Amino acid sequence: MDKHPLVTIGIPVYNVEPYIEKCLLSVLGQTYDNLEILVIDDLGTDNSMQMVADLQNSHPRGAELKIMRHEQNKGVGEARNTAIDAAKGTYLYFVDSDDYIEPNTVELLVAEAVEHDTDVVMASSRKVVYGSGEERPTFVYKQKEVLAGKDVFPLYLCQDLRWHIGINAWNNLFKTDFLRRHNLRFAARKDEDALFLSDFYSEVERAVLLPDVTYNYVLRPGSIMGNQARDVIPTAEIRERFKTDALMTERCLRLRGRSFYDAHCARVMKHKFRAACVALRHRKRFTEPLSDSEIRQELRHPATLSDILKFRRYRLFHLFFYTVSKLPAPLAVRSAYLVGKLLKWI
Repeated sequence: MDKHPLVTIGIPVYNVEPYIEKCLLSVLGQTYDNLEILVIDDLGTDNSMQMVADLQNSHPRGAELKIMRHEQNKGVGEARNTAIDAAKGTYLYFVDSDDYIEPNTVELLVAEAVEHDTDVVMASSRKVVYGSGEERPTFVYKQKEVLAGKDVFPLYLCQDLRWHIGINAWNNLFKTDFLRRHNLRFAARKDEDALFLSDFYSEVERAVLLPDVTYNYVLRPGSIMGNQARDVIPTAEIRERFKTDALMTERCLRLRGRSFYDAHCARVMKHKFRAACVALRHRKRFTEPLSDSEIRQELRHPATLSDILKFRRYRLFHLFFYTVSKLPAPLAVRSAYLVGKLLKWI
């Protein structure tokens, strides 16, 4: 195996003028020197792409920057798909254009990928507040884990309903052929990372998790996280989230019969119930009414009753949500609201 393979870094760009230079300098400053850097122009309206072009012309490693321009704005999910289609590297690594990475990120991840012949290497990250540099609670793997074999990685993730890996596409070094072979794509919708995670983890046969912090996730004004305190929220946003979750629900069926199917369905239901709680918590702030029927649809269970009765784990959890999803819409929503209040999710 090539011990110094080409690595493609995919960077979607859309209106990130205050952040893009730091992002690109962190990528161009990597200690690893066999890089292809794909900058996907998703047709923003600010000066971001001019800054990319300036670095392309002035930086000593500027020739590694390649600009790919969409014909229309498609969103971050489709921008990542563009990188998957165009990548020439043996490995593909995503960076969001308002974040930045540590100098040895690629070198560290590639060494593990080559040594263990992985489908994916996943490292730890920190959250940094834009401007102040303040660090917030971060996602760190407690120790290095090498997970190899059929269903070893899915069973590790599904050992219970907690999150044992980061819910993000960035900071993961994927084998490009792995993504293409399994036709793993991003949806051009909100919450596309969670849907991608739900799709890809079941296919992984060799993975490494690292405690090393290699990625800096920037908390910035105007980000999705920063928009939680808005007085008015477009109803279209929660409906887009519901559409993404509907895809996640439909895709559960492909895992029927796998040893972790019960836990997978439970994780999907937990994710969807959180979304329903978000909708109920902010319901009065939406720009137009969100109906009880729409919220009940979000609570639709992915498994059949006969499957649920065969589940070894979380059977009462499944039966509760299956029953709620069959109630009349107002009663289903009321039941979800009471449970959400009890859990302090509302």
